[in-house]
Amino acid sequence: MLDQNLLRDLAGHDASLCLSLYLEVAAGGGEHDHVRIALKKAKSEAAAKLGAASSDDAAFASVRDRLDALDYEDLVGGHDRRVAIFIAPGMTEVVDARFDELGVHLGTRFRLSPLLGDLERIPDHAVLVASQEEAHLYTASAGTFARQKVEDMPASLSEISRFTDQQEKGNIHGREDSGLPGTYRGAQATSGGASGPEGVPHHSMGGHDWREDKEEDLRQYANLLVNAVGHHLSGTNLPLVIVADERLNGMIRENCEYPFLAPEGVLVHPRELEEDGIRERAARCLRGDIDAARAEAWDKVAMSLGRDDHEASTDPSDVATAAAAGRVAHLFVRAGASVPGRIDETTFAAEQDESGPEDLVDRAISDTMRNGGAVFSLGDYGGEDIVTAAAYRYPA
Repeated sequence: MLDQNLLRDLAGHDASLCLSLYLEVAAGGGEHDHVRIALKKAKSEAAAKLGAASSDDAAFASVRDRLDALDYEDLVGGHDRRVAIFIAPGMTEVVDARFDELGVHLGTRFRLSPLLGDLERIPDHAVLVASQEEAHLYTASAGTFARQKVEDMPASLSEISRFTDQQEKGNIHGREDSGLPGTYRGAQATSGGASGPEGVPHHSMGGHDWREDKEEDLRQYANLLVNAVGHHLSGTNLPLVIVADERLNGMIRENCEYPFLAPEGVLVHPRELEEDGIRERAARCLRGDIDAARAEAWDKVAMSLGRDDHEASTDPSDVATAAAAGRVAHLFVRAGASVPGRIDETTFAAEQDESGPEDLVDRAISDTMRNGGAVFSLGDYGGEDIVTAAAYRYPA
């Protein structure tokens, strides 16, 4: 699954040959002929580009071997119907993502701009909705919210609890289980009998407090939930959002070893929300940080452009030059944009040129991320004529 860390790794990859394939496949794991056809077509186009490229024999052989090794099994099973494949000497990366273009690209950098729009969308995710009364796992994908059948996941606390209503009532009256009929295994203990009270009087010293058992049962319940959910989601990389009251939420997080647990959860009892409310609140947990960082970064670009203080620009050549020099702090790119050109590797001066060997947009993305800058999709920011916009660390 695409994330900023993977994008940064791709942006930072140096090689004489970088092959980028964007193709449509079928979601799921069935036998889909059009997956094989799409892969065959992409591999044929890539082989033609490799044949026309000038590169050292070792790099060519490595990329060609990795291209030949791609098969049907590498592409099926994704959450979306499009897959990006990045191949370089010693590297093959298959990325399950959304993008608007298809095609094959070969150069000294990977083509990354089509992926940027996916980073702004709410990713597919899972939602664990839990209370003492019930527990369910949902998956959210492309507007759908589907309940999952999870093996070995308890449906409620009562499935594993040693408590009953009669037991709690017995505790209120100062009784605890003695293992005798008429205690928690039978009816409520009576106050007297032939040989005295049935049940053991509860004393503050040495007596048993049922509240401790209930707390332990709740922790066991939380542990069983996260273990079952973690096993069910294993291999998916789906972010997991927890919807539970504060107490149970904390216990679930304390026991959770699932590596993609969302840092924020929905701290309410599930009965306070309808299903649509659960879906919206869970998605908001994943969206907040993305939207806030993007808005803050755009404010810096917009304010600088308004002041005309040369600490921001929307000119693709200026932006590419600044990125190559390590001056770009925040870069905005229209997803899928391409501006051919060339860059002087000594002076970092960039110019647009229809026959140029570089894509100034992808070069700006790579250089910005290599130098610790942040990259965002333009989305609704800026006018339609803006392809790139950047805030600089210092004026030109």
